[in-house]
Amino acid sequence: LRSFLKEFKDWKYNRDLFDLDENGYGKAVYSFKKNNRTYSLVCFSNKINDEERSDRVIATKWDAAFVLHDGIPTKKDLERLSYNVPKQEIGRLSYKELTLSRANKSVRIFDHVVESLSNGRQPDKKKLSKVGYLYRTTAVYGSGKFGLADRFRIKNREEIYGPFRLEMMLVYLVRQFTFDQVNSIAKHKNPRKAVEHDNEICRNLGIGNSTGLGMAPFVINHPTLLNNWILARETALKKIREIKLVKKN
Repeated sequence: LRSFLKEFKDWKYNRDLFDLDENGYGKAVYSFKKNNRTYSLVCFSNKINDEERSDRVIATKWDAAFVLHDGIPTKKDLERLSYNVPKQEIGRLSYKELTLSRANKSVRIFDHVVESLSNGRQPDKKKLSKVGYLYRTTAVYGSGKFGLADRFRIKNREEIYGPFRLEMMLVYLVRQFTFDQVNSIAKHKNPRKAVEHDNEICRNLGIGNSTGLGMAPFVINHPTLLNNWILARETALKKIREIKLVKKN
């Protein structure tokens, strides 16, 4: 996370499109650029019934779906993505897309935030701290799945040398989308009285994750890597605990 933030902190971020209706449904595009490289997060917010909202992998509908696009999407790209991205595994993407995700609202917290902001007040910090997010992802895919670009196409780009850089960027920008969405809904609900979500409160909110299914085969297939992670941690703790006296300067 630290190396990810260090790499992307000085990129230029823009909200190129924000076309949501009064209930927060629609599409949005966020781009980030440095030198000659540009990536874009394309967001689709969908209306679903409460009984259709499921965090299980067999779900077929979600509150929102997202894809990280290589470059700036054209009008044709957006039309193609609007048809395929909300379908997730059933849809088909292209080499222009790098990562894919979907997410569901924490309905109780989401509605509380919208209701509070629309009435001119900030949401209850204690309620927010118990959950910690407005949306939770149910999957983040990359590296060739469902037509996404294979790793070899982008592996030599310096900004993504670290592990899971693009997946983390997708989630990071999804987080921003959730803040913009609640602000927009609150403003539509009560144009005169609504306030925006305070940045200091937003800083303490992240994105939830409701599935760790991919970790099971990963742990089984990478025993040496897991051993090295644990060994590094335990070695560091051992060396610290062996220090008997800390000299004061």
